Amino acid sequence: MSVLASPSLVVPGVGTRWLKRVDMAGPVPEHAPSLGPCWPTDGPTNSKGYPIISAGGKTTLLHLVVYPAVYGPIPPGWEVDHLCHHPDYCKKKDSCPHRRCGNPGHWRAVPRMENNLRSGSPTAVNARKDECIRGHPLTGDNLIVRADRPDHRECKACRRLRRQLALAIEVATAGGTGEQLVLL
Repeated sequence: MSVLASPSLVVPGVGTRWLKRVDMAGPVPEHAPSLGPCWPTDGPTNSKGYPIISAGGKTTLLHLVVYPAVYGPIPPGWEVDHLCHHPDYCKKKDSCPHRRCGNPGHWRAVPRMENNLRSGSPTAVNARKDECIRGHPLTGDNLIVRADRPDHRECKACRRLRRQLALAIEVATAGGTGEQLVLL
């Protein structure tokens, strides 16, 4: 049976029409050659570069129409993650070629947080860092995880430097009363 005739690729309301928009001989992702080739799509995309298709009288994202037909429903609060995308290999943001990938074998439903952490968003980039902006390690005794912000990591050495600077400013400006102290 050919890939095109596979019953799992027939999508309700779309049929196999979506397959005419993909190139099954696309590039293989550098970071995961075991995935096989991406299937770049041509045709319309949304403002973020994801392919869209008309299904049931509505225009929606291609992967949100095809994924449930191939794998079943997407759990509430979960998103379809493109495994062919990797933030260290693709820095093109909204023009990322992996957003146009129509290969269902490259998709996986994951919790929204996991999908975000695999992205190139500032939150995800910071979560992957293993050292602070000044080069201090963000591990072990130098790591602070605040109770009021459990997803926020802070460098203990930098916090100490900020507090020392704030104290020096407080002393130099006489506590903000407008009277400058003469430091001998």
